[in-house]
Amino acid sequence: MDFSQVNFPVPEFSLNFISPNTLWLAFFCVVVVFFFYSVFLVYHWFRYGMNILVSLLATAIYITVSLGLLLTMLLSFASLIP
Repeated sequence: MDFSQVNFPVPEFSLNFISPNTLWLAFFCVVVVFFFYSVFLVYHWFRYGMNILVSLLATAIYITVSLGLLLTMLLSFASLIP
């Protein structure tokens, strides 16, 4: 069967019922909670970790991946706001 001729309906996603300010406030709340969680986590890696090099590597990987996820979330929010 040739699916190139089939038109599937594409659902539209809209956030018209939420104001842009509410979305940005939610984003910044998530960033603040994430920041404090990250500080807590990194503190425990360095305080209770057995090897400083492992703690440094874990921190570098964690920060790199976290910044990528936060950037993705920021771009997603920015594209949803009309």
